[in-house]
This record gives sequence, C-alpha cells and structure tokens, in this order.
Amino acid sequence: MAEKTNNNAKTARTLPHNVEAEQCLLGCVLVDGDLSMEILSNVTEEDFYSPTHQVVCQAMKQVLNARMPVDFVTVADELNRIGQMSSIGGIGYLTTLNGSVPSSANWKYYFEIVKKHAVMRQLIHTCSEITGDAYTAEDMEKMLASAESRIYNLNTKSFTGQLKPIFDSISAVFGDFENIVKNPDALAGIPSGFRSLDKMTNGFHGGELIVVAGRPGMGKTSLAMNMVEHAALNKKYSCAVFSLEMSAKSLAQRSVCSVAGVPMSTALAGKLTPQQWQSLWNASEGFSKAKIFVDDTSSITTAQMLSKCRRLKSQHGLDMVLIDYIQLMQSDDRNSKENRQQEVASISRALKLMARELDVPVIALSQLRRTTEATRNKKPQLSDLRESGAIEQDADIVLMIYKPEEEQELDTPSTRVELVVAKHRNGPIGDIPLDWIGEIVRFKEADTYSLALTKQFNENKQAKKNRQKEEAAQEAPIPQEAPPETDEVVLDGIEN
Repeated sequence: MAEKTNNNAKTARTLPHNVEAEQCLLGCVLVDGDLSMEILSNVTEEDFYSPTHQVVCQAMKQVLNARMPVDFVTVADELNRIGQMSSIGGIGYLTTLNGSVPSSANWKYYFEIVKKHAVMRQLIHTCSEITGDAYTAEDMEKMLASAESRIYNLNTKSFTGQLKPIFDSISAVFGDFENIVKNPDALAGIPSGFRSLDKMTNGFHGGELIVVAGRPGMGKTSLAMNMVEHAALNKKYSCAVFSLEMSAKSLAQRSVCSVAGVPMSTALAGKLTPQQWQSLWNASEGFSKAKIFVDDTSSITTAQMLSKCRRLKSQHGLDMVLIDYIQLMQSDDRNSKENRQQEVASISRALKLMARELDVPVIALSQLRRTTEATRNKKPQLSDLRESGAIEQDADIVLMIYKPEEEQELDTPSTRVELVVAKHRNGPIGDIPLDWIGEIVRFKEADTYSLALTKQFNENKQAKKNRQKEEAAQEAPIPQEAPPETDEVVLDGIEN
C-alpha cells in the first residue's frame, strides 16, 4: 500500500502555469494606463494561476470599473480598502510587480502565455469532469454529445471576437467584388437545382439557415430532397440528412424512384418494365457514388445533431445539412421544455449557430399553422410559421410552398405550384412557379414546355366538360311544368 502511495506521489503533476508571465502582464497594467482597458477586459481572475495574482487582478478590475486610472497608487489603495494588501505580501510585492518590466512593449507575448496556460488548466478540469461523468453515464450518445459540447464551449469562451474598424471588412468586400468581375460564379453558393431560385439567392451559402415551410402534404420533404439530390448527384457536394419522420429506407425508396423517373406505385406493385428497371439501376449507380448520409433517429437534440455533423465533416467533408423537420426536434435547454414555443425558439437559434459553426447551409423544414376555412386558399405568410416567431427571426431564407386547392387536380400530368420566397436576408423576395409531378414525387422548373402542356391539358379537359354538359342538356327531358317553389332540401334516394 505504501508503494502505491509513493507511486501516486511521483505521478502527481503541477497544472500548467507561468508565474513570470503573470507578473509581467500585471506589471504592464501598472506602468501603462492606456493598456489597462484592453488587458483587463480580456482576462479574468481565473486566468491567473497564482492566488496572489488573482487578488491583484480583481483589485485592478474594481479600480477600472470605478472609472479611475489603474496604476500603482490606485491599486494599492483598493487593496487596502478591501483588506487584501497583506494577503499579497504587502506593498513590497506590489512594488515588485510595478518594476517587473521596463516597458509594456511586449505585453501581447505575456498575455498569450497567460491565456494559453489558463486554457490548458480549464481543459484539464473539463476533461476530469467528463471522465467522472463517463463512469456513471448510461446513454453513450448523450455522453459523447455532452463531452463535445463542453469542449466546444471552452473553445468559444477562450477565443472571443474583438471590435475591428469597419474599413477592414470593406477592404474584404472590395476583394470579393473584384473576384466576381473576374468570375461571375466566384461567390455562388450551393445550387438548389431550380434556376429561378438560384438566380434570386445566388445559391445557398455557408452559415445560412434556410427554412422550407408548408402545410401537411404540400411536398416539403420532396422539395428539400430534390435540392439535396441535385447538390450531391450533379455537383458532388457532401450532404447530411436528418429524417425525424421517415425511415432511411423509405427516404431512399422515394429518392431512387424520383431520380429514375419511375412511379413508386408501379415499383411497389411489381409492374416495372425492363426500361424502368434499367432507369432504377442507373439511378442507384449514381447514389452509390454520391455523398448523402442519412440519420433517421426519431428523437434527437441539436447537440447530438451538431456532434454527428462535426464527425462527418472531419471524415467525409460536409457541405449542406437537411433537417426534416423542426417541430419534431428536442431542445437541449431543459428550462425551455416546459414551454413549447420557447423550446422551438431554442432549437431555431441552435440550428442557426450550427450553420455558422460548420460554415454550411442548413435547410430546416417547418410546419405551418393549421388553416381555417377563411384562410384555406390564401397564400401563406411568415406569421403562419408554426409554434414560434423565432424561426422567422433566425432564418436567412424562408421558402413556402403554395398549392391552391382549386388547382389541385389529381388527373393532371403536373400541378402548378408556387414557391414563395417570403424572406431573403440578402436579396429580393417573390414567387417562383414550379411544377409538381406527383407520380415521381418531384418538383421541376415551370418552363415553357411544361406550362404549355399543363395549359393544353386543362383546356382539353374543360372542353370535354363543356361537351358533356351540352350532351346532358340535349338528352334531359323537358319538364311539363315548373316545379313548385319550396325551401325544403330534397335528397335523392332518401324517403321521408
């Protein structure tokens, strides 16, 4: 037992720190009042390993908050006021700090050393907590997501942005403009596969949250999958699909039939022709080379989703994410779960942050509120987004599928729909005509040919209806006398 204790003593290690760098950084604050704001606003007491230096830093911050100059006299006075002068070693040690550096010219080097060791200590502490939790954790996925989240939060807290002159960004903007002149597609994002939409948005860009909304049965999943299929099959982008409603098998079944142009009902009925079999084989060959990764976990949080995306990006690359759909997701914020609207708001914000961290466009599907008879056939608006106005706020682009009921004819070759660009943070809004081909669950550009085909089909159908009415009127017997006026409702085939 004694030998084991001795071995533990040998393996004990001191946490990373550099006392000299801490002394020099505090000395820079004392000798150069102009640096006090910049240094003290970017460090905390915990960044210092020495308890003495933690007390001095705290006193300096209090002097700064009192809007007084931070120097030897004011800091000494504050230490005396709070009764901490003796704890740091008296006025002698403060004098040592004041004379630790001849000038503040090298303060950035001292600052970086202090921050580096502080981050290493925080990392060690966080890893110790993760190790302790791992001994008792029951859910592996949740534990991994929690570990990654803690590490990521440590990274974001340690390295925060700074205020910069706007001219620095303007210089970068001019560089982008010059690149566009040389190459019009230099800043183009991931194409959706619909020319009119890509012309309006210039494609989907990294960091954007794109919301595709619609009422049940409007084809949200089909439209979003059409975009993913185009990006992965035709442009070779890597896409992640989180399907909370449909299984991966069902999604694959719809996709391969859609790309092959084969009605899924025909495939399920076992009535495929040799040509259709060949089309399906060709489509499956394309999918075998495409980078489309599907997760059909029915209950998933944003943290788990982000964790899986990080791993996918490191292993196979990641260019776009599809989520079907927001209202089925769970929030990581326990406090928001008591209020569904707050929970959806938390999810929406997390998806936007995920898009920014991964630097990829995130396409998130969303339900619209249920319609009433008065609003059933009206074009959807942003206020119709279900359960939370935060979706409207966080989204960079909001697309809504509009399919008027009187135009939904089941026996037409295609159904005319409108893709409403209800919000576009960086460009125009408007309506884009599309054709919905229900047999192969696919949207296509409403080009001249398809519009003319649909128009001709509708004209022929209307002419047929008119002809049938004329024939029925000719065959109907002429009544001998007009029926008596009455307010009663007569139902054929029902007596009494």
